Amino acid sequence: MFTHSKSVIAAAGLALFSAGVLAAQAIPGADAQSNRGAPVILTIDQARLIATSKAGSNVAEQLASLQEGAASEYEAEYQKFVSDVQSLQTRKTSMAEDAFNEEARKLAAREQNMPVLRQMKAKEVSLSEQQALNEILVEMRPIVQDIVDKRGATLLLDVSDVLYASTDTDITEEALRRLDAKLTEVKVEKVDLRKAAEEAAARRQQQN
Repeated sequence: MFTHSKSVIAAAGLALFSAGVLAAQAIPGADAQSNRGAPVILTIDQARLIATSKAGSNVAEQLASLQEGAASEYEAEYQKFVSDVQSLQTRKTSMAEDAFNEEARKLAAREQNMPVLRQMKAKEVSLSEQQALNEILVEMRPIVQDIVDKRGATLLLDVSDVLYASTDTDITEEALRRLDAKLTEVKVEKVDLRKAAEEAAARRQQQN
């Protein structure tokens, strides 16, 4: 499933003042002092922005295929295990007891490892998704920052953290249009944790 974590985006834009406040600053007084620095708050639906963007939709399609591939890989491993169990059973009468017990022990260990393998496949898909989404975020951040700066906002909140906000504070559609014009596709690179672990072990051996 294609999901996105919801979070508050902290916008580091400079605090600008409205025309009314600038006018008040020309006439020093209590009212001008009370208005100076009034926060300008904008909102964004980060989850919808990513999910409905062209790049986000492209990532979702690739992830669906990646999930199917991960499920197939796990099923192949499981069927190989079942086949090996059946093979051992048919050879039992022709094997020495010690040899049979040793193979049975190894099969039992493989069976216990099946849930771990399933979790690993799921984690590989999740990490692949995170890498792809990070590429979208890299392109999205300067767009959002530019909108925040041009509107003179001092605070940007995700809609998931806001009880109410008027529609004119929402910059999601503007950010979506600009993101789609800049980025339409992101290649989802498959993460292989087993291969990564083997490569890390090989590097440690070389260092030693």
